[in-house]
Amino acid sequence: MRILFVTPYDNNYRYKSAFTKSLSYMPLTMPYLASLTPEEYCTEFKAIDEGVQKINYEKLGFYDIVAITAVTSSVKRGYELAAYFKQKGSYTVMGGHHVTLCPEEAVCHADTVMTGPADRIWREFIKDYVNGTPKKRYDGEHCDIGAANVIPRRDLMQKSKYIFAPTVIANFGCTNHCEFCVINSFWGGKYSTRKIEDVINEIRSLKSKYILFLDPSPTSNPGYAKAFFEALIPLKIKWAGLCTTDIYENEELFDLMIRSGCIGILMGFETFSEDSLQESHKKNKVEKYKAVVDKFHKKGVSVLGTFMLGFDGDTKESLLKMPDYIEEIGVDIPRFAILTPYPNTPTYKRLSSEGRMISTDWNDYDSIHATFAPKNYSSRELEELLVTVSNECYTLKRIWKRAVKNPYGGFLKLGVNLGFRIYNKRAARTLRKDWSRPS
Repeated sequence: MRILFVTPYDNNYRYKSAFTKSLSYMPLTMPYLASLTPEEYCTEFKAIDEGVQKINYEKLGFYDIVAITAVTSSVKRGYELAAYFKQKGSYTVMGGHHVTLCPEEAVCHADTVMTGPADRIWREFIKDYVNGTPKKRYDGEHCDIGAANVIPRRDLMQKSKYIFAPTVIANFGCTNHCEFCVINSFWGGKYSTRKIEDVINEIRSLKSKYILFLDPSPTSNPGYAKAFFEALIPLKIKWAGLCTTDIYENEELFDLMIRSGCIGILMGFETFSEDSLQESHKKNKVEKYKAVVDKFHKKGVSVLGTFMLGFDGDTKESLLKMPDYIEEIGVDIPRFAILTPYPNTPTYKRLSSEGRMISTDWNDYDSIHATFAPKNYSSRELEELLVTVSNECYTLKRIWKRAVKNPYGGFLKLGVNLGFRIYNKRAARTLRKDWSRPS
């Protein structure tokens, strides 16, 4: 039996230039599914990531099963691929965030849909398929990946297409309840950890001095996090991953994080408005932003901060001040997105009940298009503000100050800043092209 795994592209995640690699890390969904497939059932795997590679599907030959994982912005492309492979006679399976949030829609396009974590239901599906009794829908109510103790099949991916640091996940899910977050809706507020020994053995097998952790909320369970960081210390690796701003309140955990080899953190600041933080149930405290960035900088750790535009508390004036605020708190690499109400998330339901949703074209749910009517300006103005703010934050002068002039700079940070500058310019071109179309 031959199985093909596909991650479809969207407007932003698509092979386009040499700088794609500087912003792309290896996804683990497909490698995990391959490892979870009972060996006796499959003779050949192939994985396609359309975000980093071009592919001619006509030359691939026939695959018994084609499994497609999609987010909202890539799901229409996923549906196209499902239709194409069904016409070729393959059995199509779809899963991922969007399918979990909109299973009734997805089931119209694929032979089988999977909701939630697939570690348990994938094996169940494979056995049913081999027995000729596959179900139309499988629901992954909880994650058992810790018990499975499988190593993802990274050999299926084109490693040269991604950043040099291999990706690893120690825990899944998130216990926070940010209104806009698709991760919380996908996992239902649940949290699952792998055995620390298993993760350590996997890291050792990678034989890399650098690791990128993809854990959505690695410090949600402080007890687990402390034990995990302690186990990392003897490995003497350097790693980057996610972290919430409340880390400044836990000195012991912060110290262990640094000692374990942390050199880079992605942190969701999102907004400088306390009202907007309360609106989205985000636990951040704006007055602590600079303190937490300084805390990491003193230990030589770089901070990539994410920011959203479009909260009800935002005004044109407050958004235009963002580049100066970001410079003031010292974020090394800022990343911007428009608030996107992904289907069936609390934000989507709230805005729908208020009659403020303006787009049901899933291609628009790519973090650069406005899919709802903001309170204090038009949706077009929100997109224009995204272009203005991101371009201003990524002037060569600001990049030089962030990435070279300050004591925490360096060529790697400079390269990532330049990569985001190109990304922002490309996003602006996409928006301007849409603006020029007749309405």
